[in-house]
Amino acid sequence: MNYGYIDLHCDTLPMLLLKDRRLRDCAFHIDRARAQKLGRYAQFFSICTTCWKKRPDSEQLYADCLTLYRKELEENRDWLAACGSREEVEAAWKSGKCAALLSLEGAEAIGCDPGRLEEAARDGVRMISLTWNHENALGGSHITGTGLTAQGREFVRRAQKLGILIDVSHGSDRLFYDVCEIAEKPIVASHSNSRYCTQVSRNLADDQFRCLVELGGCAGLNLCPEFLSWKSPVTVDDIRRHIDRWLELGGDGHICLGGDWDGIEGLPEGMEGVDGWALLPPHLRERGIADDTIDRLTSGAILRVLEESGAQSLER
Repeated sequence: MNYGYIDLHCDTLPMLLLKDRRLRDCAFHIDRARAQKLGRYAQFFSICTTCWKKRPDSEQLYADCLTLYRKELEENRDWLAACGSREEVEAAWKSGKCAALLSLEGAEAIGCDPGRLEEAARDGVRMISLTWNHENALGGSHITGTGLTAQGREFVRRAQKLGILIDVSHGSDRLFYDVCEIAEKPIVASHSNSRYCTQVSRNLADDQFRCLVELGGCAGLNLCPEFLSWKSPVTVDDIRRHIDRWLELGGDGHICLGGDWDGIEGLPEGMEGVDGWALLPPHLRERGIADDTIDRLTSGAILRVLEESGAQSLER
């Protein structure tokens, strides 16, 4: 089967900015050569503005990353297409190009202001995680533990009306359930694994994953070794353990990819960059997982979620 690969999280864009590199030949986890090895590939390029001590002005860093994003799209238009919807991703693939979508990790980039979500949507943002590791005006992180604020509730409702995916990775457990309580469309945990398999606060408890499934959402497999296993070396088989657990919980069609590329230092053994996702399908087939299930995992689940969320094409 000719799998498509859609990855929900990388930190490549701010890394390019801060290291003064370019996507064509940066030699990070994601660059042109690695991307094109996957063939039908789409990447959500995340802008996190609160984790860089050298750039404390969140809104200026967002503006600078956005400018760089547009420049990179122009310079790489021969192989990379800007997308906002399922239709545009599939059109990019049909034309032989990879697809780029934009996301925010932490709403500080737009001042945590629900009134600026329309602006973000026009900028091309199609997914926003409410927090990073800090508490903000919208709610608490997995470290602080507090829930969704009144402003956060307004933010979630308005974002979903605009077709922007709400990402609960990095959020506290309380925030997660608060979001589930008011969500009217699927939500995602873009780069969080199974807490049953590895007990870290960034991973999802079984009940959280069940709630995600009930809402029609999906969770992206994070390749951070510490989130996959306490043993060393971490291998592709450790990724499969998390997949197996979620499949046991009725998660077929609700698992996707969220590598956390260029945001983590180590990777599972045998993986050097985003092209390493190609190791996963044969490994899963050898262990009896059906092609249709694998296809939903590598791209089908998030394509469905994009459609059900009402994500708008950039051309509109």
